[in-house]
Amino acid sequence: MSRVLILGSNGLLGQAMQHKFSRYHQVTATSLEEQSYLSDTRLPYIQADLTSRADVRRLIAKASPEIIINTAAYTNVDGCEEEREKCWEVNVLAMENVLEASYVKKPIMVHISTDYVFDGEQGRYRETDLPNPRGNYARSKMAAENILNGADFEYIIARTQVLYGTGEKIRPNFVTWLIESLRANKAVQIVTDQTGSPTYAPDLAEAVYRLLEKETYGLFHVSSPDILTRYDFALQVADIFGLDASLIHETTTDKLQQKSPRPMNSSFILDKLYNNINWQPRSTVQALQHMKSEMER
Repeated sequence: MSRVLILGSNGLLGQAMQHKFSRYHQVTATSLEEQSYLSDTRLPYIQADLTSRADVRRLIAKASPEIIINTAAYTNVDGCEEEREKCWEVNVLAMENVLEASYVKKPIMVHISTDYVFDGEQGRYRETDLPNPRGNYARSKMAAENILNGADFEYIIARTQVLYGTGEKIRPNFVTWLIESLRANKAVQIVTDQTGSPTYAPDLAEAVYRLLEKETYGLFHVSSPDILTRYDFALQVADIFGLDASLIHETTTDKLQQKSPRPMNSSFILDKLYNNINWQPRSTVQALQHMKSEMER
Protein backbone atom coordinates (compact mmCIF):
# COMPACT_ATOMS: atom_id res chain seq x y z
CA MET A 1 0.00 0.00 0.00
CA SER A 2 1.42 3.36 -1.08
CA ARG A 3 0.67 6.90 0.03
CA VAL A 4 -1.07 8.53 -2.94
CA LEU A 5 -1.80 12.25 -3.27
CA ILE A 6 -4.46 13.21 -5.82
CA LEU A 7 -4.28 16.81 -7.04
CA GLY A 8 -7.50 18.33 -8.38
CA SER A 9 -9.50 15.72 -6.49
CA ASN A 10 -12.85 17.51 -6.81
CA GLY A 11 -12.89 17.31 -10.60
CA LEU A 12 -14.38 14.52 -12.71
CA LEU A 13 -11.10 12.65 -13.12
CA GLY A 14 -9.96 13.41 -9.58
CA GLN A 15 -13.09 11.74 -8.25
CA ALA A 16 -12.56 8.73 -10.51
CA MET A 17 -8.98 8.43 -9.26
CA GLN A 18 -10.16 8.52 -5.65
CA HIS A 19 -12.71 5.76 -6.27
CA LYS A 20 -10.07 3.55 -7.89
CA PHE A 21 -7.01 4.14 -5.74
CA SER A 22 -8.67 4.31 -2.31
CA ARG A 23 -9.51 0.61 -2.59
CA TYR A 24 -5.84 -0.34 -2.58
CA HIS A 25 -3.80 2.61 -1.32
CA GLN A 26 -3.66 5.28 1.37
CA VAL A 27 -5.11 8.27 -0.49
CA THR A 28 -5.03 11.96 0.39
CA ALA A 29 -7.17 14.29 -1.72
CA THR A 30 -6.55 17.95 -2.43
CA SER A 31 -8.31 20.67 -4.39
CA LEU A 32 -8.79 24.42 -4.31
CA GLU A 33 -12.22 24.19 -2.65
CA GLU A 34 -12.69 24.16 1.12
CA GLN A 35 -14.12 20.64 1.24
CA SER A 36 -14.17 17.43 -0.74
CA TYR A 37 -17.06 17.10 -3.17
CA LEU A 38 -17.40 13.38 -2.46
CA SER A 39 -20.21 12.94 0.06
CA ASP A 40 -19.39 9.33 0.95
CA THR A 41 -15.64 9.57 1.42
CA ARG A 42 -13.61 9.49 4.59
CA LEU A 43 -10.35 10.16 2.80
CA PRO A 44 -8.11 12.88 4.26
CA TYR A 45 -8.65 16.15 2.40
CA ILE A 46 -6.30 19.14 2.33
CA GLN A 47 -7.30 22.42 0.72
CA ALA A 48 -4.45 23.84 -1.33
CA ASP A 49 -3.78 26.33 -4.12
CA LEU A 50 -1.23 24.64 -6.37
CA THR A 51 -0.16 27.99 -7.81
CA SER A 52 1.06 28.97 -4.32
CA ARG A 53 4.55 27.68 -3.56
CA ALA A 54 3.89 27.91 0.20
CA ASP A 55 0.62 25.95 -0.09
CA VAL A 56 2.29 23.22 -2.11
CA ARG A 57 5.18 22.89 0.31
CA ARG A 58 2.77 22.48 3.23
CA LEU A 59 0.70 20.00 1.24
CA ILE A 60 3.65 17.79 0.30
CA ALA A 61 5.09 17.92 3.81
CA LYS A 62 1.77 16.87 5.36
CA ALA A 63 0.81 14.16 2.85
CA SER A 64 4.35 12.79 2.34
CA PRO A 65 3.26 11.04 -0.88
CA GLU A 66 5.00 8.19 -2.62
CA ILE A 67 2.81 8.75 -5.71
CA ILE A 68 1.35 12.07 -6.88
CA ILE A 69 -1.47 12.01 -9.45
CA ASN A 70 -2.00 15.42 -11.02
CA THR A 71 -5.51 15.78 -12.45
CA ALA A 72 -5.64 19.54 -11.76
CA ALA A 73 -5.79 21.77 -14.81
CA TYR A 74 -7.38 24.82 -16.37
CA THR A 75 -9.24 23.02 -19.16
CA ASN A 76 -11.49 25.77 -20.53
CA VAL A 77 -9.81 25.94 -23.92
CA ASP A 78 -11.32 29.26 -24.97
CA GLY A 79 -10.91 30.63 -21.45
CA CYS A 80 -7.18 29.99 -21.75
CA GLU A 81 -7.09 32.46 -24.63
CA GLU A 82 -8.79 35.12 -22.49
CA GLU A 83 -6.96 34.38 -19.23
CA ARG A 84 -3.50 33.48 -20.44
CA GLU A 85 -1.75 34.21 -17.16
CA LYS A 86 -4.19 32.10 -15.16
CA CYS A 87 -3.88 29.29 -17.70
CA TRP A 88 -0.10 29.28 -17.38
CA GLU A 89 -0.20 29.45 -13.59
CA VAL A 90 -2.58 26.49 -13.22
CA ASN A 91 -1.17 24.31 -15.99
CA VAL A 92 2.56 25.08 -15.76
CA LEU A 93 3.53 26.95 -12.58
CA ALA A 94 1.62 24.42 -10.47
CA MET A 95 3.70 21.61 -11.97
CA GLU A 96 6.90 23.49 -11.18
CA ASN A 97 5.74 24.04 -7.59
CA VAL A 98 4.89 20.37 -7.07
CA LEU A 99 8.21 19.17 -8.47
CA GLU A 100 10.17 21.66 -6.40
CA ALA A 101 8.38 20.69 -3.18
CA SER A 102 8.83 16.98 -3.94
CA TYR A 103 12.44 17.05 -5.06
CA VAL A 104 13.99 15.52 -1.93
CA LYS A 105 11.83 12.37 -1.76
CA LYS A 106 10.98 12.20 -5.47
CA PRO A 107 7.58 10.48 -5.50
CA ILE A 108 6.36 8.88 -8.73
CA MET A 109 4.60 11.59 -10.73
CA VAL A 110 1.47 10.96 -12.79
CA HIS A 111 0.41 13.85 -15.00
CA ILE A 112 -2.66 14.07 -17.21
CA SER A 113 -2.09 15.74 -20.55
CA THR A 114 -4.12 16.20 -23.71
CA ASP A 115 -4.58 15.46 -27.39
CA TYR A 116 -4.36 19.23 -27.95
CA VAL A 117 -0.57 18.95 -28.05
CA PHE A 118 -1.16 17.79 -31.64
CA ASP A 119 -2.37 20.04 -34.44
CA GLY A 120 -4.94 17.46 -35.54
CA GLU A 121 -3.96 17.43 -39.19
CA GLN A 122 -2.97 13.76 -39.18
CA GLY A 123 -5.02 11.79 -36.64
CA ARG A 124 -4.30 8.30 -35.31
CA TYR A 125 -1.45 9.67 -33.22
CA ARG A 126 1.15 7.54 -31.49
CA GLU A 127 3.35 8.63 -28.61
CA THR A 128 6.28 8.96 -31.02
CA ASP A 129 4.51 11.50 -33.25
CA LEU A 130 5.79 15.07 -33.09
CA PRO A 131 3.53 17.48 -31.16
CA ASN A 132 2.53 20.82 -32.67
CA PRO A 133 0.39 22.64 -30.08
CA ARG A 134 -1.84 25.46 -31.24
CA GLY A 135 -3.48 27.83 -28.81
CA ASN A 136 -2.56 28.81 -25.26
CA TYR A 137 -4.16 25.78 -23.61
CA ALA A 138 -2.27 23.40 -25.87
CA ARG A 139 1.04 25.20 -25.37
CA SER A 140 0.62 25.24 -21.58
CA LYS A 141 -0.02 21.49 -21.48
CA MET A 142 2.96 20.84 -23.72
CA ALA A 143 5.12 22.99 -21.46
CA ALA A 144 4.07 20.96 -18.41
CA GLU A 145 4.95 17.74 -20.24
CA ASN A 146 8.39 19.12 -21.08
CA ILE A 147 9.04 20.22 -17.51
CA LEU A 148 8.19 16.79 -16.13
CA ASN A 149 10.11 15.01 -18.88
CA GLY A 150 13.19 17.04 -17.97
CA ALA A 151 12.92 16.46 -14.21
CA ASP A 152 14.70 13.67 -12.37
CA PHE A 153 11.51 11.77 -11.43
CA GLU A 154 9.90 8.51 -12.42
CA TYR A 155 6.75 9.59 -14.21
CA ILE A 156 3.71 8.66 -16.24
CA ILE A 157 2.26 11.21 -18.65
CA ALA A 158 -1.19 10.08 -19.78
CA ARG A 159 -2.50 12.02 -22.75
CA THR A 160 -6.26 11.80 -23.06
CA GLN A 161 -9.16 13.50 -24.85
CA VAL A 162 -12.91 14.20 -24.75
CA LEU A 163 -13.08 13.13 -21.11
CA TYR A 164 -16.55 12.29 -19.85
CA GLY A 165 -18.32 10.62 -16.96
CA THR A 166 -20.40 11.38 -13.92
CA GLY A 167 -19.54 12.65 -10.44
CA GLU A 168 -20.58 14.92 -7.61
CA LYS A 169 -20.80 18.68 -8.28
CA ILE A 170 -18.66 18.33 -11.39
CA ARG A 171 -18.63 20.80 -14.26
CA PRO A 172 -20.58 19.68 -17.32
CA ASN A 173 -18.67 17.54 -19.81
CA PHE A 174 -19.76 16.74 -23.36
CA VAL A 175 -21.92 13.79 -22.37
CA THR A 176 -23.57 15.26 -19.26
CA TRP A 177 -24.23 18.53 -21.12
CA LEU A 178 -25.76 16.66 -24.04
CA ILE A 179 -27.95 14.49 -21.80
CA GLU A 180 -29.21 17.52 -19.89
CA SER A 181 -29.93 19.43 -23.09
CA LEU A 182 -31.80 16.60 -24.80
CA ARG A 183 -33.81 15.77 -21.69
CA ALA A 184 -34.92 19.41 -21.65
CA ASN A 185 -35.91 19.08 -25.34
CA LYS A 186 -33.28 21.61 -26.38
CA ALA A 187 -31.84 21.41 -29.88
CA VAL A 188 -28.04 21.24 -30.02
CA GLN A 189 -25.47 21.92 -32.71
CA ILE A 190 -22.70 19.32 -32.89
CA VAL A 191 -19.71 19.47 -35.23
CA THR A 192 -19.23 16.80 -37.88
CA ASP A 193 -15.63 17.74 -38.73
CA GLN A 194 -13.91 17.07 -35.39
CA THR A 195 -12.81 13.48 -34.93
CA GLY A 196 -11.37 11.86 -31.83
CA SER A 197 -11.41 9.04 -29.31
CA PRO A 198 -13.68 9.83 -26.33
CA THR A 199 -12.41 8.78 -22.90
CA TYR A 200 -14.48 7.50 -19.98
CA ALA A 201 -12.99 8.85 -16.73
CA PRO A 202 -13.08 5.53 -14.80
CA ASP A 203 -11.20 3.86 -17.66
CA LEU A 204 -8.47 6.50 -17.53
CA ALA A 205 -8.17 5.92 -13.78
CA GLU A 206 -7.95 2.17 -14.42
CA ALA A 207 -5.21 2.64 -17.01
CA VAL A 208 -3.13 4.77 -14.64
CA TYR A 209 -3.60 2.22 -11.86
CA ARG A 210 -2.45 -0.66 -14.07
CA LEU A 211 0.59 1.26 -15.35
CA LEU A 212 1.65 2.02 -11.77
CA GLU A 213 1.09 -1.57 -10.66
CA LYS A 214 3.42 -2.78 -13.43
CA GLU A 215 5.90 0.04 -12.69
CA THR A 216 5.65 1.01 -16.34
CA TYR A 217 6.64 4.63 -16.76
CA GLY A 218 6.79 7.13 -19.60
CA LEU A 219 4.32 8.67 -22.06
CA PHE A 220 1.07 6.90 -22.92
CA HIS A 221 -2.03 7.70 -24.95
CA VAL A 222 -5.21 6.69 -23.13
CA SER A 223 -8.67 6.85 -24.70
CA SER A 224 -11.39 4.66 -26.11
CA PRO A 225 -10.14 2.54 -29.01
CA ASP A 226 -12.99 4.02 -31.09
CA ILE A 227 -12.46 6.83 -33.58
CA LEU A 228 -15.56 8.89 -34.32
CA THR A 229 -16.77 12.41 -34.96
CA ARG A 230 -18.36 14.48 -32.20
CA TYR A 231 -21.64 14.21 -34.11
CA ASP A 232 -21.50 10.41 -34.23
CA PHE A 233 -20.52 10.36 -30.56
CA ALA A 234 -23.58 12.48 -29.76
CA LEU A 235 -25.82 10.05 -31.67
CA GLN A 236 -24.41 7.17 -29.60
CA VAL A 237 -25.18 9.08 -26.39
CA ALA A 238 -28.75 9.70 -27.52
CA ASP A 239 -29.20 6.05 -28.43
CA ILE A 240 -27.80 4.62 -25.18
CA PHE A 241 -29.73 7.06 -22.97
CA GLY A 242 -32.96 6.82 -24.96
CA LEU A 243 -33.02 10.47 -25.96
CA ASP A 244 -34.39 12.25 -29.03
CA ALA A 245 -31.62 12.23 -31.65
CA SER A 246 -33.65 14.51 -33.93
CA LEU A 247 -32.65 17.38 -31.61
CA ILE A 248 -29.00 16.88 -32.63
CA HIS A 249 -28.18 19.07 -35.62
CA GLU A 250 -25.03 19.04 -37.71
CA THR A 251 -22.67 21.99 -37.84
CA THR A 252 -18.99 22.63 -38.59
CA THR A 253 -16.17 24.07 -36.55
CA ASP A 254 -15.79 27.26 -38.56
CA LYS A 255 -19.42 28.19 -37.88
CA LEU A 256 -18.83 28.14 -34.11
CA GLN A 257 -16.15 30.84 -34.32
CA GLN A 258 -14.34 29.60 -31.21
CA LYS A 259 -11.45 31.62 -29.82
CA SER A 260 -8.95 28.78 -29.69
CA PRO A 261 -8.10 26.37 -32.53
CA ARG A 262 -9.29 22.78 -32.21
CA PRO A 263 -7.46 19.74 -33.58
CA MET A 264 -9.69 18.37 -36.33
CA ASN A 265 -8.53 14.76 -35.92
CA SER A 266 -6.68 13.97 -32.73
CA SER A 267 -7.56 10.27 -32.50
CA PHE A 268 -5.10 7.98 -30.74
CA ILE A 269 -3.48 4.65 -31.47
CA LEU A 270 -3.32 2.65 -28.22
CA ASP A 271 -0.74 0.01 -29.15
CA LYS A 272 1.80 1.16 -26.57
CA LEU A 273 -0.74 1.09 -23.75
CA TYR A 274 -2.06 -2.34 -24.72
CA ASN A 275 1.38 -3.84 -25.26
CA ASN A 276 2.53 -2.71 -21.81
CA ILE A 277 -0.48 -3.67 -19.67
CA ASN A 278 -2.44 -6.06 -21.92
CA TRP A 279 -5.54 -3.92 -21.44
CA GLN A 280 -7.30 -1.03 -23.10
CA PRO A 281 -10.35 1.09 -22.24
CA ARG A 282 -13.86 -0.02 -23.11
CA SER A 283 -15.56 0.82 -26.36
CA THR A 284 -17.63 3.98 -26.35
CA VAL A 285 -20.88 2.00 -26.33
CA GLN A 286 -19.74 -0.13 -23.38
CA ALA A 287 -18.56 2.93 -21.46
CA LEU A 288 -21.81 4.83 -22.05
CA GLN A 289 -23.81 1.80 -20.93
CA HIS A 290 -21.76 1.67 -17.74
CA MET A 291 -22.20 5.40 -17.18
CA LYS A 292 -25.96 5.04 -17.61
CA SER A 293 -26.11 2.26 -15.01
CA GLU A 294 -24.06 4.39 -12.61
CA MET A 295 -26.43 7.34 -13.04
CA GLU A 296 -29.45 5.11 -12.40
CA ARG A 297 -28.11 3.76 -9.09
